[in-house]
Amino acid sequence: MIVAFLVLSVVTCPVGLYLLVKHRENRLLIWGALLLFTLGLSGLQVGLEKLILPYLESGDSSNGWITALSVVAAFLNIVIHTFPYYLVLIFFIVFAGYTNPMMTGLLFVPAMLSFIFSDVYPNPRMNYSYILSWGIPYLLASIALFIKGMMKAEKGRVKKLQYFGIGMIILIPEVFLLLLQTEGTYFRLPVEIITFIPILCLISLLLGLVLYVYNVFARFQSSVVLTKMQLGTSMMQHTFKNAITKNKLHALNMQRSLASKQYEITEEHLGSLLRSNEHLMSMVSKLSYLTRSRVTAELESTEVSILLDEAIDQFPHPAVSFQRRYGAVMLHIDRTLIAECFSNIISNSIEAMAGRGQVTVTVERMRRHVRIHFTDSGRGMNEEQLRNLFEPFYSTKVNSGHNFGLGMFHVKKIMNAHRGKVKVTSQPGKGTTVTLQLS
Repeated sequence: MIVAFLVLSVVTCPVGLYLLVKHRENRLLIWGALLLFTLGLSGLQVGLEKLILPYLESGDSSNGWITALSVVAAFLNIVIHTFPYYLVLIFFIVFAGYTNPMMTGLLFVPAMLSFIFSDVYPNPRMNYSYILSWGIPYLLASIALFIKGMMKAEKGRVKKLQYFGIGMIILIPEVFLLLLQTEGTYFRLPVEIITFIPILCLISLLLGLVLYVYNVFARFQSSVVLTKMQLGTSMMQHTFKNAITKNKLHALNMQRSLASKQYEITEEHLGSLLRSNEHLMSMVSKLSYLTRSRVTAELESTEVSILLDEAIDQFPHPAVSFQRRYGAVMLHIDRTLIAECFSNIISNSIEAMAGRGQVTVTVERMRRHVRIHFTDSGRGMNEEQLRNLFEPFYSTKVNSGHNFGLGMFHVKKIMNAHRGKVKVTSQPGKGTTVTLQLS
């Protein structure tokens, strides 16, 4: 049995960490990866308790080491007996599309209180009565969400079987955890069943990986993208219709002014028509961001300060001042793509300030990378806006008619192509800071 638990730890912990790093933008996979990692900790706990501690106690090891490892083992024991209830429930909540940060935090409270109601040192003791008092309702809620999702699953035997498979992979190990916690108090389980638990977890992991390979988990992400595409299509239709109507109006006005030989007015209408055409071309350019499934960076040695100066000079607003806090910095980047990043960020800052305020551009040199900060004095953003900022077709500009919410989406893709990072911090009424990190 110990070997089975150790194998479980060796397999699930690295897989969980890999999924956390590789798919950190997929909320559903994050919770699934955390669940896998927690399962793996059970093998580590069993190894400490059944192998390492008995070996140290039988030898001449110091009491300090034994005490420290005993505390770690007791701590891990509480984690693996409590966190799965929470993680499974959040997994199904996210899968059902009911995510809410406050709800996620509140549901975590009972799991954290388990550390208070259980004893870690000197005599480790699990308070199963308290754990089951909230663990069973969490399990029932998870099953209810699973059944509800099963009833709403797409028509077709394959889709329903896939959804059923996901549910069983997640729920069956948790049911066995419940049996383990009640075993000995309410009934006795055969040793064979207890031994089978880590094997069952490994089987569930393998099945989960098979479904993952076939992109079953991507169904959640696809439905979100489809919804955004529908909203984006509606927005595009409305925006293009408005622009075409304006062009038609400018053309009719030009026709009338030419007929009445009012050439100065004709020139004004021509200028308006050309500006409207430039606006249309800009929107078409932004839409091309979506057609690029992958942005490829053609790296070359580039003077970043010159690139920043060129980007700032594109926005000659008399009511907007720029503070340039940077010197000469050479980076190996794609000049064209990074220039697009700078332009998008500065354009967003000017719009957030309604064309009046200050933008501070700072370059910070670190040991292994360079950080470029763009700080504006605009209206700022709330937490919901920050969470959705990098989603396609999401915009914080209300009825601006000048964008499709693709600017920061494109910035994110460009930074990923450079293996860099983009971070946004903001508070309503206190402005926004966009930080680009490049190596």
